[in-house]
Amino acid sequence: MKSERDGIRFADLFWKDKMDELEAGDRDFLAPCLEQLKSMTIDLASFIKHRKNNQILFEGAQGTLLDLDLGTYPFVSSGMSCAAGAAVGGCVGPRALDKILGVFKAYSTRVGNGPFPSEFDAESEDELCRFVRDTGREYGVTTGRPRRCGYLDLVALRYACFTNSIDALVMTHLDVYDTLSEIKACVAYRIGDKIVEDSPASIQDIITAKPVLRDFTGWKQKLSNRLSYEEFPVEAMEYIEFIERYCETPIEIVSVGYDRKATIIRKSPWR
Repeated sequence: MKSERDGIRFADLFWKDKMDELEAGDRDFLAPCLEQLKSMTIDLASFIKHRKNNQILFEGAQGTLLDLDLGTYPFVSSGMSCAAGAAVGGCVGPRALDKILGVFKAYSTRVGNGPFPSEFDAESEDELCRFVRDTGREYGVTTGRPRRCGYLDLVALRYACFTNSIDALVMTHLDVYDTLSEIKACVAYRIGDKIVEDSPASIQDIITAKPVLRDFTGWKQKLSNRLSYEEFPVEAMEYIEFIERYCETPIEIVSVGYDRKATIIRKSPWR
């Protein structure tokens, strides 16, 4: 177990007695940055309180399945990456969050170890995995490590929608599928001799789960040329609308490219 001497809170960087508890190497590492950090320090609770009538966007990293409590423990991060973490980290109560958006890709990815029921099969789907990874630029920004890729896991997405009280979804990377004749999504898990449509609490069940896949017809058109949702091919609309029905959550923003104009806003998040 770590002791209280193993770390320091940002607000205490300028408290000499507390800094003296750190090892010399840590103090030497922080020393050149202290003055610059001091100019960037605020009392977040006070800052937010005086802007409570403003429109404020909290952005969280990672995702529900990497959350310390809601995720696939022990293959998780060290903190709250669920929507509730925005209230805790943003110094506001949960009722102050007016709207919660969930961001997901048109397919699934995972970094490092951990269960991944909808992952592409390394033997039969290796070419598809390489295509999605390269087209979607699924490599670590810092490390360059390739991300694991798979079919969109709707079981996990619906679980995320429920446990985060998600009001609307933001779909990204839909254009990665532009050239495919057929795409698939995971709509249930096969665990032993059972078909399961809810995300299991048992990590053993998730590790042994096999995906039950549903086929969709590809659109074979470049979506980034479309300036509105109404211009999308019917096949792309069918894929989107199936996800909405399955998750019982509307998809209000769809990204089909890296340019700002390639983000199709069906409904403004500020309304």
